[in-house]
Amino acid sequence: MQGKMIFIAFSFLMLFSLSAQTDPDNETSKTTSAKRVLLEIPYSDREGLLRVMRGNLINLGKMIDAISTDDFDTVQQISEQMSFNKKKGKGLARRGNKAFTAMGVQFHAVDTIAVMNAAKSKDRKETLQAMSKMVTTCVACHSSFQVMEWPDNKIYKRPEPTELVLPEGYEISH
Repeated sequence: MQGKMIFIAFSFLMLFSLSAQTDPDNETSKTTSAKRVLLEIPYSDREGLLRVMRGNLINLGKMIDAISTDDFDTVQQISEQMSFNKKKGKGLARRGNKAFTAMGVQFHAVDTIAVMNAAKSKDRKETLQAMSKMVTTCVACHSSFQVMEWPDNKIYKRPEPTELVLPEGYEISH
């Protein structure tokens, strides 16, 4: 039950922050949205990217639920599923933006591995702190980039891929 309450609280927090960002009368919304870079990618790529990000949120909710019952094995398994692999690397690189690619690497290589390692140690505080850093990366990326342009929602061609740079010691799995 406690896990469900944490998940519900997290969901309300996310909804509140999203509504604050999209409220045209909100000062934060005005300054943040003006700075966001549009990823000019084809519609099919945008849909795939948004599907992956929604999946990341669902997985984060599952990890919060699992940590509420000290189910570190589930946290570890989910973070491993979210970690870096060849398919994610190709997807990030083909977005055509080095900063976006770097944030994706931060999330899928660095942050997920930190959560996985913290869950292995079965240290609740360390695991939650690693998950918090993961959310910080999500917020930083969503504050920096957008994938839809309104009102006309233009269709773009796929940009040239960017170089994929992994942190020292990280390798692409499967």
